[in-house]
Amino acid sequence: MISRIVLLTVQPGRMREFRKSLNEEFIPKIQTQAGFIENIESLDPNTGKFCCITLWQTPADEERYGKGLFQEMTRKLAPILAASMTVNTLPVENASAHKIHAGKAGMGQNTKLAA
Repeated sequence: MISRIVLLTVQPGRMREFRKSLNEEFIPKIQTQAGFIENIESLDPNTGKFCCITLWQTPADEERYGKGLFQEMTRKLAPILAASMTVNTLPVENASAHKIHAGKAGMGQNTKLAA
C-alpha cells in the first residue's frame, strides 16, 4: 500500500471555491480511480492549511493517478492556492483500519509542485 500526502494552503477568501471543487468535482473522481483505497483530508478554515492523504494499492496505481487526474486537479486549483503544493509518496508502514502492521520498508518520493 502506498500513501500520497499533499500539503497546501488555500488563499484567504477562496475557501468556499476550494471546498466546492474538491468535494463536488474531484473527490468523486479520485474515488473511482483504479487502486484507490482511502482518502483522509484535514482543513483549517482559519489558516487555509490543507492536508490530504490518499492510499493506493500499488505504486503503479499511485503513479497513474499522479500523472493523470492529479495533474488536472493541480491545474484547476493552482490559481486559488497561496503557495507551492508539496507532495510526498511513501510506502505505508502501519494502518490499523486496514490491518497493516510493520509494512515493508521502501523508498518514498518527495516532490514540490509550484502553485
